[in-house]
Amino acid sequence: MVPMFRWAPWFATVLGVFSLVLLVGFDDMVPVAAFGLVCALVIGFMEPVAVWWRFSSDEMISRTVVGSADDQSFRMAVGTSVREEIVWEELPGWTETRQGFVLETLDEGAASLSVPHRAFASDEDVTSFRTLLQQHIGPGKHIGPAT
Repeated sequence: MVPMFRWAPWFATVLGVFSLVLLVGFDDMVPVAAFGLVCALVIGFMEPVAVWWRFSSDEMISRTVVGSADDQSFRMAVGTSVREEIVWEELPGWTETRQGFVLETLDEGAASLSVPHRAFASDEDVTSFRTLLQQHIGPGKHIGPAT
């Protein structure tokens, strides 16, 4: 979904520019240019509306996720419907990227949980979480600039 959301407006812009060139520069291409402009408008608005609809119509996706961690476990909750507690021993590894932490939940990262840096209130909270991961899981892999 993210690549489409990111590239659809650019594609629509390029298609619109080409269609305008056809409209202004070639008198016999007016139907083709009009079709291109309509398609550019549809493409430009289709993906943002689709993303909005997907997120607003799915109750689980549109809810806030709350998490906490201490010396015993890592906990996440989505409203009152989903609550998950994972003891540190169940997490075989972790990776830190520029955007956040990826916690492996099965061997060799076959499944994982994502904890973005923006989920923390401060840099001290990020450091504290990183320290918990190092103490209970071990050293993590780092992708991107060193932190």
